[in-house]
Formats: sequence, C-alpha cells, structure tokens
Amino acid sequence: MRSFWQDLRYAIRTLLKAPGFAALAVVTLALGMAVTTMMFSTINGIILRPLPVSHPEQLAVLALQDASGPAMQNFSYPGYQDLRTQTPSFSDILAYRVTLAALSADNRGDHCIVSRVSSNYFSMLGLQPATGRLILPTEGQTPGADPIVVLSYAYWQKRFAGDSGVVGKQVTLNGHPATIIGVAPKGFHGTYALVDMDLYVSLSTNVRLAGDTSAEELWTSRSSRSLTLMGRLKPGVDLKQAQTSLNVVAQRIAEQHSDTDKGITVRVFPENLARPEPDPDNTIPTVSAIFMALGALVLLVACFNVTNVLLVRATTRQREMAIRAALGAGRVRLIRQYLTESLLLAFLGGGLGMVLAAWATRFLSSISLGTDFPIHLDFMPDARVYLFALGAVFLTGIIVGVFPALRVARRDVNSVLHEGGRGSSDGPRRQYARSALVIAQVAGSLVLLIVAGLFLRSLGKAQKVSLGFEPAGILNFSVDIQQVGLNEVQGRAFFRDLETRLRTLPGVVSVSQAFSIPLGLMSSNDLVVIEGRPVPAGQQPPSLQYNMVSPTYFETMSIPLRSGRVFTAADAEKSIPVAIIDEAMAKQFWPNQDPLGKHFSVKNTTTPAIEVVGVVQDVKLKSITEEPQSSFYLPFEQSYMPLRTFHLRTSVPPETLEMQVQSSIRELAPNLAVSDLQTMSQSLQGVNGFLFYRLGAQFSATMGILGLFLAVVGVYSVASYAAAQRTHEIGIRMALGAAPRDILSMVLRQGFVIVAIGVLAGLAAAFAGTRLLAGLFYGVSPADPATFAAVAILLLCVALLASWIPARRATRVSPLVALRFE
Repeated sequence: MRSFWQDLRYAIRTLLKAPGFAALAVVTLALGMAVTTMMFSTINGIILRPLPVSHPEQLAVLALQDASGPAMQNFSYPGYQDLRTQTPSFSDILAYRVTLAALSADNRGDHCIVSRVSSNYFSMLGLQPATGRLILPTEGQTPGADPIVVLSYAYWQKRFAGDSGVVGKQVTLNGHPATIIGVAPKGFHGTYALVDMDLYVSLSTNVRLAGDTSAEELWTSRSSRSLTLMGRLKPGVDLKQAQTSLNVVAQRIAEQHSDTDKGITVRVFPENLARPEPDPDNTIPTVSAIFMALGALVLLVACFNVTNVLLVRATTRQREMAIRAALGAGRVRLIRQYLTESLLLAFLGGGLGMVLAAWATRFLSSISLGTDFPIHLDFMPDARVYLFALGAVFLTGIIVGVFPALRVARRDVNSVLHEGGRGSSDGPRRQYARSALVIAQVAGSLVLLIVAGLFLRSLGKAQKVSLGFEPAGILNFSVDIQQVGLNEVQGRAFFRDLETRLRTLPGVVSVSQAFSIPLGLMSSNDLVVIEGRPVPAGQQPPSLQYNMVSPTYFETMSIPLRSGRVFTAADAEKSIPVAIIDEAMAKQFWPNQDPLGKHFSVKNTTTPAIEVVGVVQDVKLKSITEEPQSSFYLPFEQSYMPLRTFHLRTSVPPETLEMQVQSSIRELAPNLAVSDLQTMSQSLQGVNGFLFYRLGAQFSATMGILGLFLAVVGVYSVASYAAAQRTHEIGIRMALGAAPRDILSMVLRQGFVIVAIGVLAGLAAAFAGTRLLAGLFYGVSPADPATFAAVAILLLCVALLASWIPARRATRVSPLVALRFE
C-alpha cells in the first residue's frame, strides 16, 4: 500500500505538470464513458432492471400463438383458468389487462390508466400495500362482485396528496360506484412495462371500461382474448422445462376445445425480455445490443486516442524511466507506475463521464412521447449501472496504460542513458504501432458516422412517407365525460354542444370526433366475420382495427374517399348499421369486386350485419413503416363511446387555439379533465410515430460526432509528433533547397496514407456491420452508396485538415534551428 500511495502521488504530480495533456485525456475518456454508460443505463431501465416484486427472476410471461400467423396474442379467461390449473411448472399464474377509465372523486374527474387484474395478482407478486390493503385472492371470484379499487402510489400522491384517509373512500369508476381499499407499494408501476398504472381493479368489477368486452363474454367466451398472463416458475424449474409442460397443456386444450383453440401453441418468455409485450423476434433486446455495441465503439476509439498520446509521452519520458530503473526500480514497478497513471486518468474520466451520463439519462427519462398518459421512463443510474461504470473504468485504465507500460519495460536502460540529452526517436515498429492505433480510430469513427448517416436518412425518408391523412394544421384533445357522471343521453348532447362551440372559434375550418387517432397509443380491435364466408372450424376470425368517428372525420383529417359515401346524420342509432372500410380491407375480403353493399359482422357484439357504404384511402394506424392494414370505421351515432378525441383543422397555427378550446370545455363542464391537448404534428413524435427514428438519429449522430472528434484529435496528435520527430530531417532538406511546398507534401503524404487506410478499413467494417442493422433503417439500404461516399469524403477532408496544421507548422521551421535540434 505504501508503494501504491507513492505511485498515486507521483501520478498526480506528473499530470499536474502537463495540464493540457491531462485535460485532453480526461475529457476524451469522459466522452467515451458518458456514451457507454448512458446506453447501458437506458438498456438497464428497459430490460435489465427487475420488477420490484418478490423473486422477480422467477417471473415469466405467457403468450398465445395460433396457426393463423406468427403474431403473439392474449388469452381468454377460460383459457387462463385452464393454464392456471393444469400447468405444473408454475406455482401460480396471474392475469391482467390494461385499459382506460374515468375516476371521479370530490367533484373532480380524472382520465386514468387501469389494470384489471385477477384476484391473485398482488399475492403472486408478493407485494405489500403502502396503506390500506390490496385485492385478496378470495375476492373477485364472482362476476359483478367486489367493486374495489387500489391506487398506485404515484397516483395517490398526485391525486390525493398521500392522504391515508383515502382508504374506504367512495368514488365512481366510469359512472359506477366503487371503494378505494388501499395503495400499491412505492416503486411498483404495474406489470405492463413503460406504463405507470393509476388504478388496479378486480376483473370481477362490474364496470365497463374503454375497449372492454361485456362481463359475460369476459368470463365465458374462449374467443374473447384480452388477458396478459404472467406466471411464477416453481423453484428449480427453468424456462425450457416450463415450455415443455406448456406444450402438453396447450395440445390438451386444443383437443378439448377444437372449435376455438385448434392449432394454438403457448410460448413462454422471461419477464424482462417480454417488455412491453412478448416478441419472438427479440426486437428490443436486439436493438439494445446494437446501440450498446456502438456506445462501446465510442469508448474504444477514445481509449485508442489516449493510448496513442500516452505512447508519445512514453517516448519523451524514456530517460526519466531509465534513471528510475538505474536507481533500482524493477520492470514490474515501472509498469505499475504507468498503470497507476492510466487508471487515475480513467477514474477522472469516468467520474466526469458519469456526470454527463446522469444528465443525459435525466433528459431521456423526461422525453415527450406524444401523450399525457403516465408513461414511466426511468433510465437513471442504479447500483447495476455504477458497477458497470466501475468495471468500464478499470478496463479503460488497463487498455489505455498497458501498451505504454510494456514499451517502457522493454527499453534497454543503457542505450537510453547513452543517448544523453540528444533525445531519442522511435524505431519503425513503434511508429507502426501508433499508426495502427490511428487507423483503428479512423475506422471506428467511420463506422459510427455511417450508422449515423443511415439513421438520419431513415428519419428523412420516414418524415416524407404518406400517412394517408394530412397532419399539418390539426389540433387534438381527448375528454372522457364519465369523469363528470354524464350518461349516454347527456353525453351525446354534450358532444353536440361542444362541437358546435368549437366550430365558432376563429380560425377553425372543421371539427370532428373519433375514439382513437392514427399512430396513437389507444386503439380498438375486434374479430370480423365476412358474410358468406364461414370461419373454418378451429380457426379464429381475423382481428381488425377499427375506429368510431363522426360524419366530418374524413373531411377534417383529409382522408380521400375512393368510392361510396361518408357518414351522414341519417346514420342514426336505429338505422341500418353501416361502416366505411379502407382499401386494404376491400382488397383482402372482396378482391376484384365492388365492396359497396357487402356485409360483415363484428363477433363480440350483438349488432346485426354491417353494410359497407364507403371506401377510403389506407391510413397508417400503428406504425409509420407498416404495410397497409385492413381496418374499418363505424359512426358514433351507432356506436356510442364516452371517451372521445376531437380533431380541429385550422387556418391558423393550431397551438394558438389551445386556451380557447379549454375555455369552451370549461363553460360546458368545469370539472372535466382535458388530456393530450396538442397538435397532430406533436402527437406524431410519439412511440408509434417518429420517436424511434428520431432517437436513433440523435443517438447515432451524437456518437458519430464524438467519433469524428476523437479521430481528428488522434490524427492531429500523431501528425504533430511525426513532424516533430523529423525536425532534423526537415532542416537538412530545407538546407539542401527543399521548398516549403515539398515539406508540406511530405508531411501530408504520411498523414494521408494513415487516414486512407483507416477509411478503407472502416468502409469494409461498415459494409459488414450495417447489414446487421438493416431492419432498423427505413427507405434506405444498409449499404447506401451515397451515405458511404459522403461520410468517407467528410472524414478524409477533416482528417487531412488535422494533418495540414502540423504540416504547415513544419514548413516554418528555420533550417539553422532544425540543424541544432540534436
């Protein structure tokens, strides 16, 4: 320890004597550490951090897959009961579904995200209440019984200011009475990742929430699949064993209920790899690993940069180390001294990097997702992130210091001392080593810049894609009138009055209503049966997305009508049920036919056959990159829904009408909460819109710029040292008549060769690596020649500029001074 403290004090004195070098090295390492730690912290927040429940490593998510396609589906309540009682690999299985509800208390309503949960939800997770109690396993067994509510901790603090007296309070949930029985523990945000639940209610609660099926269908229909299942593995049982037992159970269920479950299989996923939903392609883990590799590449380039500078310093410190060796210091002690200095730099850089990473993750945690719903993004560092950072610091210190340390250890003491004050120069092998590090820096930086360029081009392509509607000039907002206790008759009158008021606002061109918005977080799906096409035994009807809209919806959204008509006031509650379909649905079910006048029915309702009266252009519904999806529209007058989104097309900037819109709503219902009041352009920046491409472009561009900066610093440092080492040679050449342009050309040539080799190596690495990212780009090839060429030219120009500065300086050296250099 005494030797360690001596080495540490000496390392501090050495760095203080060269503050410029120390600052450059620390900042360089800090940038690399910040990017790597930020990426790991983000991945940790998404897939690595376990749920705050008892033994989270035992949790697994179940998903159903049938013969109709690869998509994962949810479960019916009877199917859930079968799996819970027949699967021996799990000690218990819970069920839940996420929906929306209006909670009213103290003459104030809130729009809430709700988990409808099975009676064993909290007991299986091993949770204890913050106050009051949670839903008991003995409750929620009978349909219509136990109208009880558990508040989330965050909602309890926000809505009731943490008042423990809220337990036992009577509230209304979508107009139905319910009782608050307790508060979930702090830190528990629910089991649906990225969403911070507001409320938990029992599945038995006789409350029709947004998008819910009827109580009878929920409890008895095997074709009504809306539940997500999560199981707890028994001790000693792994996922492979659980999958084997599930295969047997699924086959048994398919044989017993061949009319609904023929061809089904049940898949099991680790809980942390099924966020927010099970994905057999492991998209999120794959994307996370890719960006983590890019972050590590930034750190590696930073390490190469600092290593190169340390190699230069090692050459200038050879005499110092030789004297220490002559005085009795062994090679191990000299290596340890260098590693102490490099570890000190790594710790200083790591500390600064953690500060930068904490700032970046705080920014990411607060990023807008295009909705007012309580989305939970927690990327802040925890113990796992700090341990990762500590390990990265040690690894960085070793990578940075080992090569200079070994160089010092290999030098012959006598030869160094005999050189005296004349200095020393490196041989070809050591020059090649430094050049190889610069080549690696340039190649790594080129890969980062090419990935950034491809993401930026993808973002540009995505922003130009046709969405099927015109988002510019539209203002959106949502209201749920059940918050203020209005029934259907009162609700219809409220919506008519509000629409009339909104039409009179200055600058409003048209107003319409809908249940959901394209590319939003909320949507409705149902099973569709086409008239004259019976569903084969054992198969499920196709599930299509649909929307409920007012007659002016297609005009306001600028969705072109291809044939037929739009909805009118004549499409009333007691008239013939009608629908408007999109072109994809027309092609899927009535190819080469006129779909007008055709009929279909929705399986989960008792509505008579619905007649197709119009066909409209396809609209992007779930993703901006999706292929056209079959969908249809129903008129609000025939399909009442108390939760609605209003669209206002304006001739003025839509955001300027926000205050007037809120005032119009308050005049009709002072206590009604308004959510997602924003422009359509803002809404499209959310999860299903441009968010992924925007963040991908920002992440990769940041890493690319850092890589470019590090490459420039590396090229400049090596070119400067090379020019300084050749000062004597330059003096001789100039004394013999060499012109400044000849010296400039000579120095630039050396830098150009190194940079050119690095660019070629980087192009080869990028050509191979970007193919692994092909699924992340949109509208651009992973080997896009324009991106490759532009980035290569940019890096060549910038790197050559870094070489030109020391080359220009070399041409100004006086021959007399240069000849006295040694």
